[in-house]
Amino acid sequence: MELSDLRVFKAVVEEGGVTYAAKKLHRVPSNVTARIQKLEKELGKTLFIREKKRLVISSSGQLLMEYADKILKLADHVIDVFNNDTPQGTLKLGTMEAVAATHLAEPLVRYHQQHPAVSVDLSTGPSGVLTERVIMGELDIALVADPLNDERLTRQPVFEETLVAITSIDVVDIGTGNDFGADPTILVFSERCAYRKRLLNWFNAANVVPRTMEIRSYHALMVCAVAGMGVGIVPESVIAAHPAISGLKVHRLPNEIADSITYAVWRKDALSPTVEAFYQCICD
Repeated sequence: MELSDLRVFKAVVEEGGVTYAAKKLHRVPSNVTARIQKLEKELGKTLFIREKKRLVISSSGQLLMEYADKILKLADHVIDVFNNDTPQGTLKLGTMEAVAATHLAEPLVRYHQQHPAVSVDLSTGPSGVLTERVIMGELDIALVADPLNDERLTRQPVFEETLVAITSIDVVDIGTGNDFGADPTILVFSERCAYRKRLLNWFNAANVVPRTMEIRSYHALMVCAVAGMGVGIVPESVIAAHPAISGLKVHRLPNEIADSITYAVWRKDALSPTVEAFYQCICD
């Protein structure tokens, strides 16, 4: 069943016959008749009762008219939505937990104020997982560190971060991974976390293989560091966002580990007005 067939059917009903419907649709009457016959064959029902030169809509035709009206209105609405450059619908946003905790509040407030018709579906996770979800179309846009260089993605820098190592306050100043001894423990998120990879690279450069303890939140990571359970890596902005946690010692890292940029990533073929408006709010 084609939308054009339903439009022809609707015109015949509203105009009261084939001839008037043909004039309205700028078609020849035989084409209109053929479309009605096609619908009747597809549905296996008689849509009009033919009385001499008049067409009277049947009970099946009345039922189809109810559905045709809804279907055509919905189809027209879909076309209007896709031709509309105004942000609308739902923005599926993914972000690292560090960004959600330190950088996201003001952009989200601006976005909601400027585009109240859009609802935001926010999820957090490690950079690797978020990037894959963007590629799969599960997220519209994500804020990640060290994103994949994938030709399907647009990557735009949005935030600069300085990463630092954190430990309990009684740990001596450190310069390399060797300063933690032969069997250190690192406090990290999942294997798909970009910051975890940076910390491991730092230890690997010193030929040290640390044990790993996976943590689920920055608050828990800092508490474990204070307790002397290991060394973690966090953005300085995260420490500033948790002033109530005391007893941390901050250790500077080499620039190649410490300097980090958060990127906004989205599919090149899926830049909608909703996504573009959010990106502008981040950049403001």
